Amino acid sequence: MTTDSTHPGLYPALANSETDSAIASILAQIDQAQQTLTGVKGPDPDLIASSEPCIDQFARERGRGLFFPVMGAGLGRGALVAMTDGSVKYDFITGIGVHSFGHGDLDLIRTALLASMSDAVMQGNLQCNADAAAFSALLVESAAPDRLKHCFLTNSGALSNENALKICMQHTGGAARVLTFEHCFAGRTTTMCQIGDSAGGRQGIPLNTDVDYLPFYDQQDPEGSTARTIACLDEFLRRYPSQHSCFMMELVQGEGGFNTAPREFWIPLLERAREAGVPIWFDEVQSFGRTEELFQFQALDLAEYADVVTLGKMSQVCATLYTEALNPKPGLLSATFIGSTAALQVGRRIIERLRSGDSYGSDGRHARLHATFRRLAGTLLEAHPECFPSMFNPGQTADLDEIVGGTGGMMRLTPYGGEGSRVKPLIMRLLDAGVMAFTCGHGPFHLRFLPPVGVLQDADIEAVMEIVGSVLEDES
Repeated sequence: MTTDSTHPGLYPALANSETDSAIASILAQIDQAQQTLTGVKGPDPDLIASSEPCIDQFARERGRGLFFPVMGAGLGRGALVAMTDGSVKYDFITGIGVHSFGHGDLDLIRTALLASMSDAVMQGNLQCNADAAAFSALLVESAAPDRLKHCFLTNSGALSNENALKICMQHTGGAARVLTFEHCFAGRTTTMCQIGDSAGGRQGIPLNTDVDYLPFYDQQDPEGSTARTIACLDEFLRRYPSQHSCFMMELVQGEGGFNTAPREFWIPLLERAREAGVPIWFDEVQSFGRTEELFQFQALDLAEYADVVTLGKMSQVCATLYTEALNPKPGLLSATFIGSTAALQVGRRIIERLRSGDSYGSDGRHARLHATFRRLAGTLLEAHPECFPSMFNPGQTADLDEIVGGTGGMMRLTPYGGEGSRVKPLIMRLLDAGVMAFTCGHGPFHLRFLPPVGVLQDADIEAVMEIVGSVLEDES
């Protein structure tokens, strides 16, 4: 196998000028087609009728329709994506954060085309190519190589979390309880949906996992909420000594509302868990790559506390990282698939590009994009104060800190005081107006953006926020 970065993972005999020429020709055609995508466009009446049967058939086969009653046409350009009905929309949710470099990134397409020439479409844990080794090495080197020395790859964020839980349970001699936070999310396997704090996500599922929930940080009461969370943790540790397999936490809660907390909130909790011998597990499946560092635990300078870290979405292939002390016994971890060859190579390329650019740091690109989002949210607040009532002070207009949340490429806006019956229809009005977004939070409910942070421009945010403003008051 060649290690030439020009042809990553490609058998040497295929790495030649003819390959380069053929791929360049394909990319030129894609680039030409992409030039037609210049902004939001409404559906084409002639294409609506031909696109609906496929969407309807898929709904029948799934047993329910798609959340968004549209399908991609296979052509996109950055934040813009073409649909089968002829419309063009801003994709500001990107598959819940999967498409971090948007649609039609030519560099990533080139990487995928080279990967498609490999002998195997999928790679597995019994036998794999050097792509898997290179991807694992990059993750370990990028995280905390002096502490997180091992990496197990899988093709699902939920499975990376399942592996983390098994590692922690084995390390603690079969301890059955899980410590985590209210409003957390961990995935949709039978076990992960019990850990996640969503009643709808575990409806009808037998509850056989004991989970102890701590209150998350409250920005309205920093000192008080920190003290309450510490007291709650102390009580759980007192009540169930040596019975917790892990302390699992999203340092930025995703589904729960893009909730964040400062370092001083985490330190006393992590110290208590460490003193009690409870493994610390940072779930970064949604936050990986999107914050002001590649990992949020790095942004908060918490690497010394990381026993297990899970990641996914943006990385294309998911992973569980863990320390030497938690390295499990043979047989605990396995799976048929690691992921596709294309996913391994594209995921590696994504991480390389993020690390080599100016994405990170307090004045990095992600921080600047979030600042632009915050500034434009302030403009919306001034223009439509009636659409932003305070969640905490009835009868008053919210302040900017109340309606904006998240960090870096995780962007949250809270209109209508977080009233779900108004926020959820707003999502559909935005779709009709040309923006794909989503919700987060369990009450209050928020407007959630996971834009293509790798290629996002200020102009994209400006265009989307202008559309948001145009539909905020349209509740007819």
